[in-house]
Amino acid sequence: MTKTIIGILGGGQLGMMLSNAAKKVGIQTHIYCPEDNCPASLSSEFFTKEDYNNKNAIERFSKQVDFITYEFENIPIETIDFIKNNEKIRPGKRSLLLTQDRLTEKEFLGSLNIPIAPYMSIETANDLRTAHMEFKDCIIKTRTLGYDGKGQESIKNQNNYSEIFEKIKLKSIIEKKIPFEFEVSVIIARDIENNIYHYPIGKNVHQDHILKHTYSPIKLTDEQTDKLITYSEKIITELDHIGILAVEFFVTKDSILVNEIAPRVHNSGHWTIDACDVSQFEQHILCVAGKKIKKPILNNNAHMINLIGDDVREWVNESSSENTKIHLYNKSEIKKGRKMGHVTYLFDKQHSFE
Repeated sequence: MTKTIIGILGGGQLGMMLSNAAKKVGIQTHIYCPEDNCPASLSSEFFTKEDYNNKNAIERFSKQVDFITYEFENIPIETIDFIKNNEKIRPGKRSLLLTQDRLTEKEFLGSLNIPIAPYMSIETANDLRTAHMEFKDCIIKTRTLGYDGKGQESIKNQNNYSEIFEKIKLKSIIEKKIPFEFEVSVIIARDIENNIYHYPIGKNVHQDHILKHTYSPIKLTDEQTDKLITYSEKIITELDHIGILAVEFFVTKDSILVNEIAPRVHNSGHWTIDACDVSQFEQHILCVAGKKIKKPILNNNAHMINLIGDDVREWVNESSSENTKIHLYNKSEIKKGRKMGHVTYLFDKQHSFE
């Protein structure tokens, strides 16, 4: 019997972990990436090294696989358009388009009456001045190509608007800074039969704008939990999204605000590999392959730590143990700010994270 093959656009650590998960459920993967020796190329059964704008290569790739997914949201839309059979693509084009542009994403959330931080679109230096006068302490974000704090500029007391605007160059939005108590992620999955399940909610802690720690599960009020899940289910359903979706939220003293949406498996869900009976990666593969998803069972409480840059050096010669799980991404070069791996500490389910 021929095995299902899922094509994955992107060859980073998410592609690697998707490929590893696919093996567990009897599915093969074909990685498409323009880079030699990318992490995912070592774990997939098939690999194509071509540029994303190579129409002929993309068309060949699409014919060699049963379904296609992506491991990051900055895949060029032209790449998706090269694929003639759109039904193969899961999640679909809409999820990708929406999350590639922060303005489009915020307009979508507003249309669903889901709370977000006040914002304005920035087209001119005068727009910047107007927004600053209203928001006071705020942050500028490029509309596209932003991740791990890239493409962001904080603005509080500055008034050199022309200089700041020139520095940005790309189309941007400006958001009011929210004095939130903490950030959480909801990792949620939806299959083709509209079955929807979410993982226990995790608390995120960032270091230099990069996710450093995720703790799950955390203590929340019933009202907070209800809002987090209701908003996430509304988003994934409205998008007709098939696969894993990650929704990041700010939790304040009196409200829940959506920060960002990621249409894919997410860094803040890596702990599910070791702490749950079905990881976010296995769940995504099941969704993409058209199979029924499972309600995840939490086996352990977990604390995930990202290994960023030189952090990885102290773990390369270590081995995983019963309660410490080491995941290295086998990247060829250590760089400052680069995610090189993660470690997950497992605890019994009575352990409490504040």
